[in-house]
Amino acid sequence: MPAKKRLQPSNIWNPIVPLISTSSRDMPLKPAAMVFQLGEIWREQGLEVHVARDFHPSADLCILHHDRTFVSPADIPPAPAGVRVLNGAANDISKRRYSSLLVTPDSDWTGPVILKTNLNHFGAPERRDGKTVGGELRKKLATLSWRLARRLPPKDYPVLDGIGVVPDWVWRNEDLIVEKFLPERHEGLYCLRGWIFFGAESYGYRMFATHPLVKVKSIVSHEYLDQPPPEPILRKREEMGFDFGKFDYVVHDGQAILLDANKTPSLVRSARSERVMRLARGVQPFLK
Repeated sequence: MPAKKRLQPSNIWNPIVPLISTSSRDMPLKPAAMVFQLGEIWREQGLEVHVARDFHPSADLCILHHDRTFVSPADIPPAPAGVRVLNGAANDISKRRYSSLLVTPDSDWTGPVILKTNLNHFGAPERRDGKTVGGELRKKLATLSWRLARRLPPKDYPVLDGIGVVPDWVWRNEDLIVEKFLPERHEGLYCLRGWIFFGAESYGYRMFATHPLVKVKSIVSHEYLDQPPPEPILRKREEMGFDFGKFDYVVHDGQAILLDANKTPSLVRSARSERVMRLARGVQPFLK
């Protein structure tokens, strides 16, 4: 019987996080994580998949899956000689890295703006590393008045009428950014496009919602997109060194605008759908 190939995803956690126990070398991936679901498919197809802090010494391919906006090269475990590390070059996914909508207090933009965290996913992965009593109290206060709390409301990005009404403390906070608010609209609804990819395989979709952020509770419908995203989105993937992940974008007045880049996405639908099976096939060229 031929030997199984070894495919090694790194763990979801940063190796030096003090709030996560390091007594065990094995760290579980969240079941909803894309690489977890793909890993299960790869195992069924005969690949040997290891999940640990360090890459397996006999790995034929390494997958970096650190849920952090910034990843220092020092935090990336060494790979076997000559073995590729997928997403090893995607070490900075901060919004300042890729946003084309940034404004300052002196910008001549007169339209609405949106306040965001520079860190990915509302800054949650990094924030959970340094929870404090004061921080948790401010978080609760922000649900009532984010202006008074001097902190953005939990899991929300406020949309304001213009630059002139942005609080001064927002401009002074390096963890926050202010962008032009350029939504995609369709028949009175807000739209958000997504593109999930692994290697050369991918699929896209568009969601329609009543809320500007296209939140889960406000989504009223969705559709799958057969065509790849516009060239500016494809170019961003290459520039940022993504081998796999998920991009959120809009098309506003014919212009494709990247809003979010995620290198540790989740898959909330069927783990055996035709689209997910297509993503799983994306690993094969890397193993040749």
